[in-house]
Amino acid sequence: MALLIYYNRIRNDPNEVAYQFGETRDNLDRILTIDTTNNTARTDQPEDVIFRSAAGQIMLRAKREKAWPQNGVIAS
Repeated sequence: MALLIYYNRIRNDPNEVAYQFGETRDNLDRILTIDTTNNTARTDQPEDVIFRSAAGQIMLRAKREKAWPQNGVIAS
């Protein structure tokens, strides 16, 4: 199964960071929020493979770069 996920940071507070994400660049119709104190992700939408992939890759990139990314694309 191929995945293509776009994301854009919409909030970066001291305790959490939030991203809009979706399967097309023009339709970032979902939001995920990451608690930066314990690196847990949540969403009000279903926690499906797209959510888990986006959250995992964003957290991995943040750990690697030592900063929460502004935006990006995930292809796998």
